[in-house]
Amino acid sequence: MPLQHLVIAPIALPLLAATLCLAAPRASRAISLCSALATLAVSVFLVATAASGDALVYLLGNWRAPFGIALLSDRLGAWAVLATAWVLCGVLLFSIGAGRDKGAYFHPLYQVLWMGVNGAFLTADVFNLFVFFEVMLVGSYGIALQGAGMAEARATLRYVAINLAGSALFLIAAGLLYGVCGTLSMADLALRLPALQGADRALALSGAGLLAVVFLLKAAALPLSAWLPQTYGGVSPASAASFTLLTKLGAYGMLRVVSLWGGTLFDANWIAVVMACGAGTVLLAGAGALASLSLARVAAWGVLGSSGLLLIVFCSGSPQALAGGLFYLPPSAMCASALFLVADLHRRNRLADGKLWLLIAAVGVAGLPPLAPFLAKLQALDGLFAAPDLHGLAWLILAASLLTLTGLARVALRLAGAGGEPANKVEHLALAWLCGGALAMSTLAAPIQRYTAVAASELAAPQAYIRQVLDAVPVGGR
Repeated sequence: MPLQHLVIAPIALPLLAATLCLAAPRASRAISLCSALATLAVSVFLVATAASGDALVYLLGNWRAPFGIALLSDRLGAWAVLATAWVLCGVLLFSIGAGRDKGAYFHPLYQVLWMGVNGAFLTADVFNLFVFFEVMLVGSYGIALQGAGMAEARATLRYVAINLAGSALFLIAAGLLYGVCGTLSMADLALRLPALQGADRALALSGAGLLAVVFLLKAAALPLSAWLPQTYGGVSPASAASFTLLTKLGAYGMLRVVSLWGGTLFDANWIAVVMACGAGTVLLAGAGALASLSLARVAAWGVLGSSGLLLIVFCSGSPQALAGGLFYLPPSAMCASALFLVADLHRRNRLADGKLWLLIAAVGVAGLPPLAPFLAKLQALDGLFAAPDLHGLAWLILAASLLTLTGLARVALRLAGAGGEPANKVEHLALAWLCGGALAMSTLAAPIQRYTAVAASELAAPQAYIRQVLDAVPVGGR
């Protein structure tokens, strides 16, 4: 079997699992766990293949791009898919151990969410990015409502409303780009956009601007941030833990289009606006964490702060800062997810023997040594300090980190004496998986930094991405 067929596996496996869970609900746990392990294994293989320098392109229907739909597993896409697999495996295990998976259709919805996230990270087409966003959102709506009380229902309603607005804007943006370019392949758009003139260029700029607004909304960047703390702090912590990577999709989408179309549509003024939004988000998150009194709220503000940091470094133009941001993406999601799960233990009065996980997760979210988020943030800050015009942003990130640390320390100290029932072995295993992932990335920092440095250089020179997508040959050479 040609290796490129494995690119669709992170999408096909959760889809198959969701179907089987509906057909055999009594076996849903076993099916979901088997799918999770298989998806994780494929993700590891995709990262290993990308690390060797081979980007894999899968042409759906065996039609060449730009006429067909292409999926691409390069260093960035494979890295994001692996981060997704690691986080969602841990959250799935915890949900099973805590009995959070007993709601109607939990496992099919969870697999649909997983399929949507993976598809968004792997697609090379704007319209299919929209499709996978919607698939992901359908799963997240259902998961957020699992066993929901009135407070959770209100939080979910806000989440649904803001994302429906984002979906409408996304469709308008895609329609504008297709109307003037006749294609929605990201690679083909990168070639066609520079040739636009007059009214066509104005329409393309409008479409790109709307697309940027959508990505900022998904990333919960200021001034579109209000929904995230209320939603993530309002739904059950176990549900919020599965959402930690969803905001990363907004930052990922921004990185993709800026790297491909930056010289054409996203000029210095656009980039400055996005970075200002990221800076405001980081500062707001620090202040919110400082003012929060519950662990789930602090975790929600931590997710918001990491989203703002990624927007800054992804648009900074510094290869070192970009590499640091790519390094930061997985462990920050692991630690934030673990913190939400610890909040779930406290909510159920089962934190008696979970203080170690509280300490590790809090250290990771705060960005303290020796965990991987600290090393990644340090690398990103080195890149920002290396550019004289970015010093202010670096100091702002440090100040916001101090605010987050203060808020986390206050809440963690209050919980240090919490008693109650002990957590069960499966819950401990899930938290060990997430916290252990962040610890393992600390010990593997050197090879990870080499990997992300090459990924950053590839994003700075998108010609290879364009060539890989448009020159991909269908199976059989048709």
